[in-house]
Amino acid sequence: MKKLLYLIVAGFIFVFSACGGGATTEEAATETTTEEAAPAAAAEAQDSADVAAEEAEAEAETEGGGE
Repeated sequence: MKKLLYLIVAGFIFVFSACGGGATTEEAATETTTEEAAPAAAAEAQDSADVAAEEAEAEAETEGGGE
C-alpha cells in the first residue's frame, strides 16, 4: 500500500511539473517562430526589389541604345 501511495504522489508531481512548464515552452516557441518569419519576409521583399531594379535597368539600356 505504501508503494502505491508513492506511485500516486510521483504521478501528481509529474503531472504538475509537466503542465506548469508547458506554458513557458509554448511562449518561447511562438516568439521564435515570429522572429524567424520577419527576416525571411524582409529577405524575400529585398530579392523582389533587386529583380525589379535589374529589369528596369535592362529596359533603360535597351531603350537608350536603340535611339
